[in-house]
Amino acid sequence: MGTWGPDSFQNDWALDWLGDLRERGDTSFVRATLSQVVEHGGTKHSPPSFLERLRGRRHHTDWLNASVAAKSIAAAEIVAAWRGHPSSNLPDSVITWVQQYSSSFQSDLVALAQKATAIVKTNSELRDLREQSDADGWQNAVEDLERRLTEK
Repeated sequence: MGTWGPDSFQNDWALDWLGDLRERGDTSFVRATLSQVVEHGGTKHSPPSFLERLRGRRHHTDWLNASVAAKSIAAAEIVAAWRGHPSSNLPDSVITWVQQYSSSFQSDLVALAQKATAIVKTNSELRDLREQSDADGWQNAVEDLERRLTEK
């Protein structure tokens, strides 16, 4: 992953996701991205497969993949922008997209974005990767997103 800062759009995964979003004509892509994280629920430990047991593993880790987590944060940023609280580094073209398709947003996306963001923040490969570089900056960026998702 190319990353150059802790903010939501300072990585290649989020910017690629924004490119895909611009090609869509409604919020179904935002919903699908957030739902993927909520359905996964974060890092899960499960019994190892037969081969993993032979190799001495005691449990299997099913990560919430960093790329999925980064895209989910980008999707949550779109919801925050729709609520009138966009990120300061959200590209103008995306703000235009949000305004153009604002009628396709539904209020339940806010709770979905909040839930997905909480999972990424506490239980994802992205969190673990960010802890190795700029943990405080990333934590502050995610907490700012959470705040903007709850503001009236």
